[in-house]
Amino acid sequence: METAKLRKQGRSVVVTIPASEVKGIDINSEYIVKKDEHGIIMLIPKLDNPFKNAKPGEYYEEDIWEARKPTGKEIG
Repeated sequence: METAKLRKQGRSVVVTIPASEVKGIDINSEYIVKKDEHGIIMLIPKLDNPFKNAKPGEYYEEDIWEARKPTGKEIG
């Protein structure tokens, strides 16, 4: 098991990860940093917005339930 080191650089903290642990990972990508309740730090690849180049109405789905009336206790 390899170890990583933290160091302060200005107002940020830098993590140095051994090159042997990043095989197959795009080091030029941007990552979201998440820390859970156990202190585990996760690097999640940031994805491009899939709707960025969508045409207006491209993902519109007609509301097929709009004309239906409630038949039971749906409305409280």
